[in-house]
Amino acid sequence: MSRRKLIYRTIKRYKDTGSTSDRQRSGRQTSATTTQKRKVIRSRIQRNPQRSMRKMALELKISRESVRTIVKSDMGLFPYKKRKVHFISPQIKEKRLARSKALLARLASFGLDEILFSDEKSFRVEQAYNRQNDRVLSLLHLLYHKSIDASKEFSILNPIVRGLGKTMFNNRPFLFQQDGAPTHTAKVNQQWLRNNIPDFISKEEWPPSSPDLNPMDFSLWSILETNACTTSHKSIKSLKTSLPREWAKIPQEKLRAAVESVPKRLRAVIKKKGGYIEQVNIL
Repeated sequence: MSRRKLIYRTIKRYKDTGSTSDRQRSGRQTSATTTQKRKVIRSRIQRNPQRSMRKMALELKISRESVRTIVKSDMGLFPYKKRKVHFISPQIKEKRLARSKALLARLASFGLDEILFSDEKSFRVEQAYNRQNDRVLSLLHLLYHKSIDASKEFSILNPIVRGLGKTMFNNRPFLFQQDGAPTHTAKVNQQWLRNNIPDFISKEEWPPSSPDLNPMDFSLWSILETNACTTSHKSIKSLKTSLPREWAKIPQEKLRAAVESVPKRLRAVIKKKGGYIEQVNIL
């Protein structure tokens, strides 16, 4: 509202009512957002930021809209999904930018059917944690970092990667991708790749801290986990049976779409000068 319009309305209200106080408004008056309820809600969220606004509304016998008003408007908090996000420092941004440019140029000489993407993920017999239905009332997201045992890496490369070279690619040249995890960048593993794989993306070429560029990370693992681990498994044998079965059910269109998005994501990293290309909430 403009300053002139505000002055005009204030003068008119004074002439009509003899006061500059707001007129009585129509509709239900605010009653739930009292000081006491604000204190109660603030205290509960401080004890548990994952507390459900719906449950607080039931416990306090007020509407969910009233709780949302207190949480969002009065407290300035918003319900965010908890996400694991990769940390990008200024130095990493520079490397992501430079390596994304080089990698985009390099991939132009390969067909997408000639690239073997790889990644690793831990699966448990317990039910998968469902982040879709979980929210944290906060302005901060936590970052996590994982590592795996490097001694297991070499034993995986030999039978799987060489085997796929013979079966999937029929002994034709292909490009092997793996991220910059310490297990992958070990000298013995890098040397094995040089000696046994037609071509691969070395540790100096793959953009650091870039799960957003690996189709396994940004797409396919979540699909597999949702399909295979929605409910708990009674045994490891059940989990091992479920994973390949559910992988086989993923439509080829989704697999191809994930792979075909890699050049687009590389261009997005370049446009962002090495920064985040997916929405994240970090203070």
